[in-house]
Amino acid sequence: MRSGLCAERCPSRYDADCTEQFLRVWWHQCRRRLSALGVGVTEIGHNWGLVGHAWAVDFLTHAIVSNQHAHAYLLSGPRHVGKNLLALRLAQALNCEQQTANPCGTCRTCKRIVKNNYPDVRIASMATQAAAAKGDEGTRQRDLRIDTVRTWLADITLRPYEGRRRVFILDDVERLTDGAANAMLKVLEEPPPYATILLVAHTAGDVMATIVSRCQRIKLRPVERPAIADWLVAQSYDAPDAERCAAWSDGMPGLALRYAANPDESTAIQQQLDELLGLSQRSFSECVKWVEERNKAFRAGEQNDIYAMLTLWQRWWRDVLVTAAGTHGQLTWVDRQADVVRVARGTGVEAAAHFLHDLALATKQLRENANPQLVLEHLVLRLPDRR
Repeated sequence: MRSGLCAERCPSRYDADCTEQFLRVWWHQCRRRLSALGVGVTEIGHNWGLVGHAWAVDFLTHAIVSNQHAHAYLLSGPRHVGKNLLALRLAQALNCEQQTANPCGTCRTCKRIVKNNYPDVRIASMATQAAAAKGDEGTRQRDLRIDTVRTWLADITLRPYEGRRRVFILDDVERLTDGAANAMLKVLEEPPPYATILLVAHTAGDVMATIVSRCQRIKLRPVERPAIADWLVAQSYDAPDAERCAAWSDGMPGLALRYAANPDESTAIQQQLDELLGLSQRSFSECVKWVEERNKAFRAGEQNDIYAMLTLWQRWWRDVLVTAAGTHGQLTWVDRQADVVRVARGTGVEAAAHFLHDLALATKQLRENANPQLVLEHLVLRLPDRR
């Protein structure tokens, strides 16, 4: 039987699912138990510098207090929702010199972890793999390779050099090759008692099932729009801009901050929307030329820009679908409602729904190494005529 203040209530690392609701219940049970034993918990309240996700932070802090943190966590959720920041904060909390279960952010250890300059915290991702590649090879890589995983885990058998625990953070886990995933699996089956492995993925369903089953899952969801807007206002952004960027972000704090901090990017988004609105009115030859330009960009290593464009399109067409259906849902493009209404009237529910499906399929095909020229051509030719 597991030891610790909250052992009998702590979800096993082999649980099928650790949902938000389940973790909330477990946390409140732990809190009552700790309070009854005279252990103060009110000081474990700040949110690790994250926007939203208080339930996840509370769960992790109390797991640290009760010494019941898992050997491996799988953090999943949309891009820019805060997964990587949560992983970094957990690494700090496990090694912070203050030892309060909350990262102070000011001690030497916390500062070095943020700068990726701490020997007991190792980070790997598609970005670090590309940075280590020779020439332009990094721009052509689509998967996390076994060499990257082996290098990342090379010294996991060694005890901590300076801190209390060694923390290994791996982003883009859904892009592991089979060989890399199997190498990871061997470590998860027999992890060292002093190591914590943090895996980060956009969707847990895209990760090898045997890896998922050996991790405690924490799924982060989009943050409420008012919380993001208030956070931006607290950072001295004007309220109207904060509300607009919060709406554009679709619940992603990192994206909202990027929009607010970079006016040029906001302008670029407006230009992409204008381009989308005009694309269905272009001639066939103009559409082919447009596709060729995006195909070249994709093959030149600008895949993330193309994925961002497709995500923007999905948000636009979701607004169109919601408006066409008359459900009065919360719009993303609040500053372009007139355009949304006009397109919705000329498109209709069925066409908007079909194109949303086409967008999701195109994104999936590109991530599975389909020919970008053919994928984008097919997508543009199916773009509804907004008349």
